[in-house]
Amino acid sequence: MESKINNIENYIFSMILVLLSLIDILVGICLIFPNFIGFYLGIAVLLKGLSSMLGIPSGDIGIVIMGVIDIIAGVMLLLSFNIPWFWLLPMLKGIYSFILGLGSN
Repeated sequence: MESKINNIENYIFSMILVLLSLIDILVGICLIFPNFIGFYLGIAVLLKGLSSMLGIPSGDIGIVIMGVIDIIAGVMLLLSFNIPWFWLLPMLKGIYSFILGLGSN
């Protein structure tokens, strides 16, 4: 019984990770091609980045770096300014998380 619960929890975690990675890829696209969705994605990704900062006490530098990327991307989308190469970071982060989410089943 406990094995089934663990499998369900792992599946749910994987799907949430895949959904968050798709948001990251969409953020990268909005940084390339600004549109009306960018403002709302900026709010969402800024909140996601701030929540990642709660991982600072755990000592996991990877989570902190990903959170900083989210915060910078969120601010860029909210203020409608762009660093020419920055779109690559959220997209790579999204692709990495997508592969990680699909591979963890």
